Amino acid sequence: MSEVVLRAENVETGYKGVQVLWGTTVSVGKNEIVAVLGPNGAGKTTLLKAIIGFLKIWGGSIKFLNEEISGLPVHERVRKGIALVPEGRKLFPNMTVEENLVMGAYLYNIKKDKEIQNIMEIVYNLFPILKERRTQKAGTLSGGQQQMLAIGRALMTNPKILLLDEPTLGLSPKLANEVLETVVKLRDELGVSVLLVEEKVLLATRVADRIYLINQGRIEHEVLKKDFGKDELLYKYLGL
Repeated sequence: MSEVVLRAENVETGYKGVQVLWGTTVSVGKNEIVAVLGPNGAGKTTLLKAIIGFLKIWGGSIKFLNEEISGLPVHERVRKGIALVPEGRKLFPNMTVEENLVMGAYLYNIKKDKEIQNIMEIVYNLFPILKERRTQKAGTLSGGQQQMLAIGRALMTNPKILLLDEPTLGLSPKLANEVLETVVKLRDELGVSVLLVEEKVLLATRVADRIYLINQGRIEHEVLKKDFGKDELLYKYLGL
């Protein structure tokens, strides 16, 4: 693996005294797409919430570019270069596409309109349909376009790593493929590392460089790309 951008090590956390993650360890390298796969309730979303800071960890450590960040508030983690695209997108439906993007830039504390426009142009180059519909209200976009906007808004923070929570949820196979193709572009064209949480295992294997299999809050297995086609446990997840 290349330079480590993010490492969550032996992380333990949960909700109101109910433990969900049990010594969970994952890492993401520079220019790497890593997928965390597992059934509903396995702890995938909880892991992302712990990394971004929505949940305090009870044990373990979270390091970003070799700096311990587990004690930092969410906005400080965002400023350092971590961005989350949450499950369900969480857009502002009555605001336009462009207004939603500007809201993303607000967290990054960009004060100059020119800087905002420069980053926005990168987003528009990645998602031309968003530029076409920049004055349209976000709530009137299709599901696929809303997901593109959610990713675009996160990119307005100029992140080094993007945390993606179920980006293909509710999308048709065609739109799901388009969204994941965009994830590859983030890595290849923008140099953004990606930690992807996904239930659609077959789709994830098409874009990921490594895969972690999680179950009941524990990482059960790690699979390298070269082994995707022959790993027995991954085959079980695929149902083959």
